[in-house]
Amino acid sequence: MKEYIIRLIPKANFEIIPHSDTIFGAICWAILTLFGEKKLTQILEEFNDSPPFLISSAFPWKQVGNRKHYYLPKPYMCPLSVKALEKLKNKSRCKIKPYSKADKLYLMDILEQYKRFKKLRWIPLYAFKKIQKGGSEKDLFCDFLDGLITKPKFIESGIVQKNKLDRLSFSTSGSGEVFFQNELSFRESWGLYFLLKTNNLEEYLKPAFLYLQDSGIGPNARTGKNWFKVEIEETSLFEDISKTDTNTFVTLSRYIGIDEIDVDNSWYEIETVRSKVESRFEFAGEDIWKAQVMYFSAGSVIRPKEKKDFYGGLIPVKKLNGRTIYQYGYAYPVYIKEKRE
Repeated sequence: MKEYIIRLIPKANFEIIPHSDTIFGAICWAILTLFGEKKLTQILEEFNDSPPFLISSAFPWKQVGNRKHYYLPKPYMCPLSVKALEKLKNKSRCKIKPYSKADKLYLMDILEQYKRFKKLRWIPLYAFKKIQKGGSEKDLFCDFLDGLITKPKFIESGIVQKNKLDRLSFSTSGSGEVFFQNELSFRESWGLYFLLKTNNLEEYLKPAFLYLQDSGIGPNARTGKNWFKVEIEETSLFEDISKTDTNTFVTLSRYIGIDEIDVDNSWYEIETVRSKVESRFEFAGEDIWKAQVMYFSAGSVIRPKEKKDFYGGLIPVKKLNGRTIYQYGYAYPVYIKEKRE
């Protein structure tokens, strides 16, 4: 399949940074609106044999002059031991204050730095490629200590007051209320992007993206949130590492682990998600809560026991008005060379 970068240039505040399942749901609604239910059903049935497209979650990117800087989730990797952290004081490239007579103070300092490093959510593309080539947690941490990896400050979070009006009094009294919601405002030159693999871009995906830039992705899109301008570029961000050379990958999407994996040699975080069906058209007024699913988070390092063309799947999570609702859970794999220390 061909690989694409789908860049979202914000035109309004966002309420969330959309995950792969949210993006998939938005694409399905766009296809339903533009091409009808028969076309959507046909596409969903194709996933039973071989997925017609794969998508990642959304990540930040920045325009600097003519260059675009992409960020990716920091892979979950084997954490450094206290002994390994102590040895870093002999690394001249790591700018930790020397404590020749106070090793405990040194250890406290570097442990505090490591704690901050572990909280990082995103790393620049060059650092992710370093992991692809066999890099380790220590390589990333040393770059963090040298100031080469920093937290991207691409959004400002704020609380916005909302008013729910009583339909009879047209005020917040009675059944009305005042409530507050969190919104994300993007800084200048920053945006979001996600990755796409498909051979069907022109047939139905590009029209869906053009539709979504006017309708939005995610909650409260109908009230002017989550709007964007879309840019599509055919390219790959990563090193060409064949899955025949390695059986370990970093997933860039939320991944439902229905495949057998080598748990002892995988590093991951698990998310428990219970989402809602978008309550428009025939679903308005219905019980729109889907069944709860468990995901491997984007950035999880997975080592499957069996090599396959695709990992994960579409999982049925709801029957609603005679229709089956699915949850997207395919991995978006980026294969990496393994390095053991």
